[in-house]
Formats: sequence, C-alpha cells, structure tokens
Amino acid sequence: MTKGGRFLCIGQSMHRNRILCFIVESPVGIWETEGINVEQGGKIVDERSNKRIMDEMEETLVKLHHTFEEKLWTPYHSHDLHELLIQFTKNELSEIRKMYAITGVSQLNKTKLAEVLVNEIPARIPDKLSILTNDAYALLLRVVNAAGRYPAGDVSSLMVSVLRDLGMVFPVVQDGMRLLIMPQEVLSVIASEQSKELKRAIKRNTEWVEVVKGMLNMQGALYAPQQYEHLENVMKEPFTEKIREVLHLVGLYDLNLEQGMFSWLHPGVESELDIREAQMERTDIEFYPFTKEQLKLAANPRYVEKTPAVKQLSEFFRILYEMKKEELDETLNMIVGMMRVDIKFQFIMDELGESIELPDGEEMTILIDLMMELHNTTRKWILKGHSPVGLREGYHQQKGRKGKVLNLKDYRK
Repeated sequence: MTKGGRFLCIGQSMHRNRILCFIVESPVGIWETEGINVEQGGKIVDERSNKRIMDEMEETLVKLHHTFEEKLWTPYHSHDLHELLIQFTKNELSEIRKMYAITGVSQLNKTKLAEVLVNEIPARIPDKLSILTNDAYALLLRVVNAAGRYPAGDVSSLMVSVLRDLGMVFPVVQDGMRLLIMPQEVLSVIASEQSKELKRAIKRNTEWVEVVKGMLNMQGALYAPQQYEHLENVMKEPFTEKIREVLHLVGLYDLNLEQGMFSWLHPGVESELDIREAQMERTDIEFYPFTKEQLKLAANPRYVEKTPAVKQLSEFFRILYEMKKEELDETLNMIVGMMRVDIKFQFIMDELGESIELPDGEEMTILIDLMMELHNTTRKWILKGHSPVGLREGYHQQKGRKGKVLNLKDYRK
C-alpha cells in the first residue's frame, strides 16, 4: 500500500489465519500486510515460519525506508529555485506540476518544465497556502524565520516530501546535517502572505481535519450523507470542495487519514467495501451524533474514551501489575482498538496474554468480567459509533458495576 507514491510502514498480529495489519507510527508511514496467508495445507504455519515472515517483512521495510530517505534528502547544491528544480528528475517535476494543476506543459523536456515551474510556483503558492493546516503552515513559517535555512531535526519526512512536491521547501543534507531550504522566490511570497484571512482559513482547515479524523477513529469510514450533514452541523459550515482539497493534501502525509475509492478511511480499515456494507446493512441504526468536542478529542490516534469500564480495567492493571501510565495507556489503546474493530473476544484475550502474564483463579475471573464490560461499552465501527450497551439501553456509558474487592497485599505480577 502506498500513500501518494510514498512508502508506508507496518505492524502486525495474527488473526483469522493470516497476518492482520495494525498501525505503527513511523517516519515512512504504514505498510499494509493484509492478504499474507499464513495457512498451509489447512494448518497454521509454525512459530518459526511466522517469525521468518515477520523478519523478511521487517528487512524489506528497512530497505524501503532507507531508499525513501536517501531519495528525499539530497546533497546541498544551491539556494536558487531553478538550480534546485533542475536537480529533480522529469517525473519529480511532473509531480510538482500536478500538485498545482498546471496544464499544457506535460510534453516539455525537463529543462523547459523547470523553467515553467520557476515562474508558476511563486504565483500559485498563495492559493495552496489556503488549504494547509496548522502543522504544515507552522513549519513553513519556521523556515521563513530561519531565513530559508532551517535544521530539520525530527520533522516528519512524509510532510517534508509533500511540501517539496509543492516546491515550497527542499530537503537537503549539508555537512551531515539535514536542512530545509526555501528559495528566496518562495520565501518572499510566504512571508508576505500572513493575513488574518489566511490564518482563519488555516485554523478552519485544522479543525475540519480534526473532526474528520475523530469521526474516522470512532466510525471507521466517512461516506454517508448523514455523516457529512452532521459534520456540517458541528462545524457550522458546508463541506465544500475546498475542504476536500484540504483532506486530500493532509492525507498525503498524515497516517491517520486515508482516501479510499468512495470514502475517507481510518488506516485500520481492512476493506473499504466491507465496512460500508456492514454499516449500511444496519438500517435501523443512525450514525452516532458526536459533538465537536468529542470528535476533536478522538482525533488523537491514541485516544481512549474514559468510560467507567476503562477506568475500572485501568485500575485493575495499575494495582495488580503495578503498571506505569505509559504502559497502561499502551495496553488500553491496544485492547480498545481491537474491540472497536470488533475482533473476537478470545483473540483479544490471547493478544493480552502476549503482553502480560494473565492471572489465575479469582483475579482471572475479575479480569474477564472487566474485559467483557469494556467490550460491551466500547463504541464499534460496525455499530456506526455506538456501543452494544448504548444501543440496548439508549445511552453510551454503562454505569460502572461494583467490582470485586481484591486483596493484593501478597499478589503481584
């Protein structure tokens, strides 16, 4: 799977006799492992074979990552826009041309195309600035304030590659340091385009991306008229073609926003058609009407709604396993993420057992009880953002049941 022609990254787990893709943040992105069959002759391959598959995938990812970074960060040659562009291949220049929808020049050779872009990029930058979000715009301003020579540090390579395809910044390496170079022709335009109107547009774009990502995290896909209508209500403005442009651009570098054939998708969606079909079959269920605040919170890919069930399970892990906050958050994120996509309960327990040593006896009974309550109160994609309990009882958060009191003085994992 690629995003705008850029290589993406992996995570995996076993499910239904094949490798199931989970999303892992990386400078490269997401590499989808869906479709790799780990069943041979009716028998699941042994652990050694599975490890070999994982090792081969990891080795391939490292190679792809290296190739991507090597092509992106090139030796420093110049600060001049024309000289920077002339270092590109014809295909790379064509990507810039496509980003600006420049027509009638596809037949030009590389030299002539570079000359056209030198004139067209500065003239068209103001329009592109109006579809940026705060993260990309803030990076451009940092480069401007650094007089067009900014130490890249840990800036996202995917975002840099998109801004390069817009001809706004050029990633280079000089004396072993990664720098973002902005030619004077570009710098002067961006420096002059800092109106209140532009800042309002960027703030609006950022909020639109947040609420869309929040909806994807809670419902998996965005395609239904009811969903668009709800977004328009919470944002108090129409979902315009301009907003589509914003989402498309952000989707080129944001790992949590995928553009499918007919929908905007959460990157964890295995099949665009399957999730649409599963949701459309439930004609008796309306999409859950999240508030703007709820959607903005859910835009965080590691967001876990602090329901009573989540709090109870969190306390159980904290006391029984002496988990610190980071480990707690990671464990809960894994569990809720699998429940949200409706993975079978037993598989979730098996995965949990790979992360921690499961308890015995009474403690195991309590753990299963807490996990089942969380399962029943977690919002699910196939239920259009509702939880099973919410559908049955008419509200989302089930009141916390009184848990069993554990005597943990002499019991620690």
